[in-house]
Amino acid sequence: MRETITGKEILTREEVMEILKIGRSTFYKLLQTGELKGFKEGNRYKVPAESIEEYVDKRMME
Repeated sequence: MRETITGKEILTREEVMEILKIGRSTFYKLLQTGELKGFKEGNRYKVPAESIEEYVDKRMME
């Protein structure tokens, strides 16, 4: 289930992993390095869809 706040889509770890076709360790590495922006709510990470778009755009420019 995807949540929205003021029109911004918020994705779970599992959704991000599926969209980017990455594993759990890569997901956490991207968060730790700041390549992917997100936040922790309770014991779950949430990532704005906008952050995924920015990450993909940046990778395509390399």
